Amino acid sequence: MVLINAAKNMDVEETGSINNENLDAIENENEEEIVDDSEERELVVNDSCSTKVLDATDQPRDSYWVVYLLFYLFGITSLVPWNFLITANDYWMYKFRDVTPPVNFTMEVRKTQFQAEFTSYLNVATAIPNLIFLILNSLYGHLVSVKSRLQGSLLVVTLCFLVTTTFVQIDTDEWQNTFFIITMVTVVIMTAASAIFIGGIVGIASRFSKEYMGAVVSGQSLGGIIAAIAQIISLAFKISPLHSALIYFIIADLMLVTSLIAYIMLYKIDFFTYHILRGTGGMAPNRHREVSMLLVMKKVWVYAFSIFAVFAISMAVYPAVTVLVESHPVTKGTDWNNIFFVPVVNYLIFNVGDYSGRLVAGFLLRPLNKWLIAVASVLRVIGVPMLMLCNALPRKNLPVLFPWDYEYIMIMIVFAFTNGYLTNIIMINATREVELHEREKASSVIATMLSVGLTVGAAVGMLLVHML
Repeated sequence: MVLINAAKNMDVEETGSINNENLDAIENENEEEIVDDSEERELVVNDSCSTKVLDATDQPRDSYWVVYLLFYLFGITSLVPWNFLITANDYWMYKFRDVTPPVNFTMEVRKTQFQAEFTSYLNVATAIPNLIFLILNSLYGHLVSVKSRLQGSLLVVTLCFLVTTTFVQIDTDEWQNTFFIITMVTVVIMTAASAIFIGGIVGIASRFSKEYMGAVVSGQSLGGIIAAIAQIISLAFKISPLHSALIYFIIADLMLVTSLIAYIMLYKIDFFTYHILRGTGGMAPNRHREVSMLLVMKKVWVYAFSIFAVFAISMAVYPAVTVLVESHPVTKGTDWNNIFFVPVVNYLIFNVGDYSGRLVAGFLLRPLNKWLIAVASVLRVIGVPMLMLCNALPRKNLPVLFPWDYEYIMIMIVFAFTNGYLTNIIMINATREVELHEREKASSVIATMLSVGLTVGAAVGMLLVHML
């Protein structure tokens, strides 16, 4: 309760209040000025939206932290396409298996071309559209209202995932090529829409106190934990690839539909609509004040570099290198070695460590100095050779210096924790470096540089695998 009250007091101090004289002055000043107030009109005129905030003298409260919890949900939802598609690896291997009758039953079963290359294609189909549409959102997102962007993008992601879920029950053995093309097109569309949603929800969160940005960022990591647990449960109960994928995708569908409904309902909450118009007193001119991208970049470039470094370093080894790490040879033949080691350590432990780091950062929020944050972000590169020197197989060049499971797990925990910790600190502090009306643009810049880091890191990871 102390933390909650402190957070609410901080939010009140940060937002301040606008007296009636200032409001009259703003109204008189802008009588001669024609402005685009379409978004504010959408909020005020539409009967589905709250209007009390425009006449209230006191700032509304987030009763029962409903908005905070919904931001958590939106954070989880924002990475649903990636988390649930990549987790259903067994399903994709089944869909693209060799369906031709074997000539010799003693022949070794080998991966088909689709099986061997699907993950690489999936990475490309997610990385490139994500980067392109985050850039487009940061440059031109202001031309479309936030409400339209988020509702539209979330609807597109939901429809695409429903299509993906439908194909689980359809026999595609006779037309794998067509199914592959449909899947890639769907993933591209889904990723593009998801990028717009991420850019928009991060921009909205920047208008609230730091706890709300922390909720979105932490929710993204929590989504990875949910997907990893679902995978481990399906492995433990030996569920077939089709049934496990159906479970994954239905869970994702429910989360997406729930998020879509929740976002529509947000506009009925006074606390949310107050912060959407925050800093404008309900007036449009400040809300639509022109924001210079160059000026914002000058203010946040250190944080932009830091988020780039964090994710480029992480993606250089995770999951390209870490997925190759095997349990110590003494566990050979056990279920831990054959079934659970990679899902538990590579996915669950990493996501739990990442999530823990984001939670701790939300309370501690240290360091505040942007140069120290940048140095800490770069120092994480130490984890790259350490993970490469774990028991990743096959390898031809490098020795194994950390063969034991506990060594690998300890390195992974530190690597994941620092990833989450620095991510949250950067996302929160970057928006505090700019003026209130610049926060949405600054958030888009940071999200874009994060995506650039992911793309560069994935490319470097392909090279590091060949260096093992």
